[in-house]
Amino acid sequence: MSARYNAIVWINHREAEVFHVNAAEDIKLVIDSHTSVQRLHHQGHPDGTAHQPVDTEFFARIVAALNHTGGTLIAGPGEAKHEFDRYLNLNRPDLAARALILPTNEHPNDAELIALAREHFHVAA
Repeated sequence: MSARYNAIVWINHREAEVFHVNAAEDIKLVIDSHTSVQRLHHQGHPDGTAHQPVDTEFFARIVAALNHTGGTLIAGPGEAKHEFDRYLNLNRPDLAARALILPTNEHPNDAELIALAREHFHVAA
């Protein structure tokens, strides 16, 4: 993509949907977590919690898709979006400074996510 774009990421622990949005086009990338494929049955930690370790390799692949963004909205259910935000702040503060975490909500469809990004970034279709 030659033009600068903004992005919206829908993330959970299984996958991230990354939408690149600019005035000329919308591009969707789907990034799967390798650990979600391997885990068919969840087991808790020895300390009794059910928290899964952060998949930094998954987050690194998402970051690679965001390297040239002007701004990024991060959406999704549960803790995944907050874990990704913490990863950005530790590993890519330049991207974290241009990212905004959205409130938890149900999974909107692709058109709704793109519309949300266009509205937030004031991008005409």
